[in-house]
Order: sequence, then C-alpha cells, then structure tokens
Amino acid sequence: MKKKWVIALSVLLVVVVTIVTLSFTLFTIQNIEIDMRTSSSQVYTSDEILKASQVSKGKNIMFLNKTAMTENLEAEYPYMQVINIETRFPYTLVFHLAERTAFYAIKSGEKYLKLDRDLKVLGRSDSADGLILIDGELNLQVGQFAQLENLKELCDAILACNRTQAEALATFEKLEYFESENDIYHTPELGIKLTLKSGREVYLHNCSHVLADKLAKFYSVLGQIYTLSGMLEDEAITTSQIHIENFIGSPQDGQTCYFYLMYQGEKVTI
Repeated sequence: MKKKWVIALSVLLVVVVTIVTLSFTLFTIQNIEIDMRTSSSQVYTSDEILKASQVSKGKNIMFLNKTAMTENLEAEYPYMQVINIETRFPYTLVFHLAERTAFYAIKSGEKYLKLDRDLKVLGRSDSADGLILIDGELNLQVGQFAQLENLKELCDAILACNRTQAEALATFEKLEYFESENDIYHTPELGIKLTLKSGREVYLHNCSHVLADKLAKFYSVLGQIYTLSGMLEDEAITTSQIHIENFIGSPQDGQTCYFYLMYQGEKVTI
C-alpha cells in the first residue's frame, strides 16, 4: 500500500514538474500581433508596444497583469485606446487597439486641453481647434481624465441619435452648464447649454435624465423649426433659444420630452 502511494506521488510530481517546465518554456511571449480597429495617424511596432507595456518576450504568458499593461500603454501613448489584450496560446499576444479622437477643448492657462469622448486629456493646443469648447478652466496633465458631469453621456447620446462625432463638431460650437429650478419640487436641476455654429442656443434641461431622448428631440426640432414661418416671425425663428425639457412630475422617459422657444425673454409655445 505504501509503495502505491510512493508511485502515485512520484507520478504526480512528474506531472507538476512537466506543467511548470512547459509554462516557463512553451507558454512564454514569443509573438506580438497588433489589431488596429480604427484608422491611425501612428503606426505602432511590436517592439514599441512591448516596451511601452513594460513586458518583454520570454515572459510567462499566463501570469500577465493586463490591467497594468493597458495603463502603461495608454500613459505612453495618450491617443491610444486599448480595447483588449488577447492571449492566444501557446505564445501569442494580440493587442486590439483604437485611436482616440479629440472632441472637447477647455482652457488651461494660456493653452487649451484637448479631451476625447471619455474626457481623457490627449494633449495641449494654442486654440480650440474646432472642438466643442467647454466653458471653464482645468489644470490637468496629458493622460489624466477630467471629471465633468454628463459629458461622456452627451457623446453617447449623440451616437444614439445616429450622429457621428464629426457631425457633432460641425453643429456645436460651445458647451456650458446652467441650473434651473423644478417648477413642482423647487429643486435645482443641472442642464447643458449648447451654442450652435449658427449662434443659436440650445438648453437641455435636467441633463442627468434621458439625455439621449432630449438630444433626439432637439435634432427633430432643429429639422422642422423653419417650417414654423407661418406661425412666427422670421427673426423669432432664427434667433430664438430652443429649450428641451420633460413634463414636470411625469415618468422620465422619451415620450415626455417636449420643447419650447424663448424669444426676447418670452416663452413661445408651438
């Protein structure tokens, strides 16, 4: 009986040693593949990727800290977004990457910070460079993330309305926050004010609720507003402010979004 235990333990030891040996020889980084999901102004080599991620060929592929690798890569290359680091056994790593694009700009001293849709600081510039200018000022380093309420959600809302970032940049000039009061509960609500390239101002009230529906209502109103010429004066059509809200006290869904115009300080309902 004792002899059988010795044999079993010996076999188990051989298996364990074999597995460990294979893991440190066969299962090591030997090949790097780069899958670029978007067009990019920079071509990355496998050596650059490895160096920036702070790993090297020959390292065990099963014990990698991919979170740290991602952070290292995105710190070295601010415009890089690491979607995923895929392990293909026995020895290949595939880096699935995309290039971040600037969407917002905000003042930082004498310069402007360029932010992407995730509010990551991509770089500094002497001007807003045609980006949506956020009213205010921030002091952040390249690679850091800004903490600005509802602005990531605004980008998601634009895409949900089947508009691209390029279309949004062609429409919106400036963004700032405003505060209004709920008529029923008398509580403050944070909104987003958008200034269009045309100079028209759009107020998205209570932007923490159904923002995509409110933006969709704005696009719908903008597309139809010039058909109201028989009801309003031309100047009111072209210079009035567009306000998008929810019916006070109603369930917060897209069906309750409505709009009104403000012209010379007076509310105009259509």
